[in-house]
Amino acid sequence: MIRPASLAGRLLAVAALSITAVLLVAGVVIGFLLHHFVQRTIDERLDTQIVFLASMLRVDEAGRLSLAGNADGPPFDRPGRGWYWQIRGLKNTLQARALRGETLNVSGLTVLPPPPPPPPRLPPAGPPPNWPPPGTAHGPGPEGDALYLRIKNVTVSGVSAEITAAAPRAAIRDPLINALTTLALCLGVLEIVLLLAVLLQVRLGLRPLARLRAAITDVRAGRRERLPADQPAEVRPLAEELNALLAQNSAALERARGHVANLAHGLKTPLATLAIALSRDKAEPRELSPLVEVMDRRIRHHLGRARAAALAGPVRARTAIAPRLEALGAVLSRVNAARTIAFTLEVPSDAACACEQQDFDEIAGNLLENAFRYAKNVVAVHAQAADRVLTITIDDDGPGLEPAEIERVLRPGQRLDEQAPGFGFGLSITRELVELYGGTLDFARAPLSGLRVVLVLPAAS
Repeated sequence: MIRPASLAGRLLAVAALSITAVLLVAGVVIGFLLHHFVQRTIDERLDTQIVFLASMLRVDEAGRLSLAGNADGPPFDRPGRGWYWQIRGLKNTLQARALRGETLNVSGLTVLPPPPPPPPRLPPAGPPPNWPPPGTAHGPGPEGDALYLRIKNVTVSGVSAEITAAAPRAAIRDPLINALTTLALCLGVLEIVLLLAVLLQVRLGLRPLARLRAAITDVRAGRRERLPADQPAEVRPLAEELNALLAQNSAALERARGHVANLAHGLKTPLATLAIALSRDKAEPRELSPLVEVMDRRIRHHLGRARAAALAGPVRARTAIAPRLEALGAVLSRVNAARTIAFTLEVPSDAACACEQQDFDEIAGNLLENAFRYAKNVVAVHAQAADRVLTITIDDDGPGLEPAEIERVLRPGQRLDEQAPGFGFGLSITRELVELYGGTLDFARAPLSGLRVVLVLPAAS
């Protein structure tokens, strides 16, 4: 059994099959009723002619049959149309002029018996007049055309006679074909109208699901926190369950962040202190410095994995970067007010990255802090989005870095300027945060003769 992949497809398929089946059954029933009606109309006309002929039938002394008047009234008055009558007795046969001397041979035909008489009424009055009704037969006409015949045996003055009235089969077939053709067209149009109505009903009925899907997309993209509560009764339980799941995930995320923050605070300071002590005490064994570096790398690696697991991926995160960069630039400009560094920002107002705000602040804060620290007069930030990635460029007019120095500053605890405050973990942490979100961090020579930092992050939906 073929099952459509969508609810709309299933509903339309079931509706189409149901409507088609119902209309087919209705067409068969209506066709049967039309056939019965047309045939009954022909039977009544032929039976009326038989009664009329029987009323005018006379028998002479020799037993020959005759009519008391003219029986060739319409439609039995024109030859070649298939409307005939015939009275056959023992001595002679009377015929309609339309037969033009031909004889209706009904002796070899199978005559269907008449239906049973109706149930007697109270008080019983015997069978109705002219009972039993004529029998029915089918046979060829004098010109080879198919005829529908009604045949009845009567007795007049003790003489038996067989009265036959015939009509062309086309008198039943043609009206029935015309009626059934019109009926088929009407049923076809009705089916199309019903299917269009069902299509409209399905679209209107499934519209709340489309709105729910759009709301879930907004939640996934970070544009809203919860699904709207004003849902139809059938969809409201699903929305409530999804909101409960979102609340549960948010609570678990906050707990995971708390554990990660506690672990980071508990390990970062001792490792930094140990690294400083080892760098100042030349008498300590040299193998301890690589050990500290390995410990720091592994701890930050596992912290990053814990953070990534708590975030459940950066898909739901969304941070507008323009206000964050503007705020960071304003703070660093005030911190470095004595040096009068010009900060320029060229970022689209709708640019957003798929990162948590606190992580983006840490990444951008470390990079901008280094740019302001080494810049002489200018720090310029430019951003653009293309192919689902967001590229942020930070330029300064400071001394810049050589390729060997770039590799060195990305190592944990390594610093080029020993006079500046800090422990040398900023850029390495920044790079690992960027890599956790699937981004990249590159350094190059800036057009301002200083350092250019190229930060690539996934763009938010």
